[in-house]
Amino acid sequence: MDLITFRKKRRNSINKPLNLPTRDPFKMDDFYYQEIANLTGAGGWSVDFQNRTSFFDIQARRILEVPQDFEPSLKEGYRFYAKEHLELATKLFYECAQGKSFHEEIKMVTFTNKIFWAKAHGKPLLNDKNEIIGVRGVFQNIEAEKDREKKLRQSLNIIEGHNRRLYNFAHIVSHNLRSHVSNLQLSTALFDTENLDNDQMDLFSNFKEIGQNLDITLKHLNEIVTIQSATNKDLKTVRFDRVYNTVKSSIKQIVLQSKTVIYTEFSEVEEIDYLDAYLESVLLNLITNSIKYKHPDRDPEISIFTYEEEGKAFLAVKDNGLGIDLEKYGDQIFKMYKTFHHNKDAQGLGLFLVKSQVESLGGKISVESKLGKFTKFTIQLTP
Repeated sequence: MDLITFRKKRRNSINKPLNLPTRDPFKMDDFYYQEIANLTGAGGWSVDFQNRTSFFDIQARRILEVPQDFEPSLKEGYRFYAKEHLELATKLFYECAQGKSFHEEIKMVTFTNKIFWAKAHGKPLLNDKNEIIGVRGVFQNIEAEKDREKKLRQSLNIIEGHNRRLYNFAHIVSHNLRSHVSNLQLSTALFDTENLDNDQMDLFSNFKEIGQNLDITLKHLNEIVTIQSATNKDLKTVRFDRVYNTVKSSIKQIVLQSKTVIYTEFSEVEEIDYLDAYLESVLLNLITNSIKYKHPDRDPEISIFTYEEEGKAFLAVKDNGLGIDLEKYGDQIFKMYKTFHHNKDAQGLGLFLVKSQVESLGGKISVESKLGKFTKFTIQLTP
């Protein structure tokens, strides 16, 4: 080999890149696991049956407040569980060592004897031969979550207590006033009005009207009390077509006189577990409202249909009536004694009762409307 050829080979070998292994900067490593542990606040542990060793990661040590020189062991492991849950911890560990994973909420104790609730997960560790060679798991301090649950339960208990007292109060008021109102109405019915002058007749008419209004108010109060006392235990399978036919039969003359056309479609959701009386009330109020607030320039048309969305059953009722100014009245539609048109027979109770009945069974109701065009009520019947 001459000198020139040797120099060329040497130069090429120097310039040629080396085939060194490259590091993947996005490969999962300790950084990811440590940051995930930081975000979730979960600590990890493991027990090696072959080498008879135990392990706590950094987060586990932090949660359990163990000293830096503390060496975990199977023998010492039970000190980290509350006395009342020690038996449960033993059972879970034994079953896990036999091959059964666990997911449990359990009371644990720190090295400094602070008791806290933890969410714990564990699973057996297998070798290449599918033999159990240890167990490992993670746990998370959920004391703050449990404290929130406790406060929420306390709040719910207070609210339920208030509701019971309000229900009892409404029941007492309704019961006690009923006799007085009946006496007032009976007295006005028997009163001799032939010898009254005009002023006395006006005064008597006021008394009579007061008695009638009190009677209506008590009926409303009774309806509300009945709604609050209903429970899910009273549910039964109800067919929409049968409920609709019952309602339509009860208002047959109103439908005929108003020339109302009603379209129905219940094929997507034909039946539901519900209170049939509530479903009748909902349909009755929405249909009669559509007729009551029909547009003066056209005959009423009402579409009633059911559908399912994300596993929940819906009922929709749409009309071509006067519509509602939602910008003006949107926050008042379902409030008691609120009316939005000038009909003399409007009492402002129907939509309030519909909303109360729907929500008492865990449902929701919403409204869409365009003034002078249409109104559509959509009811989510299932929670």
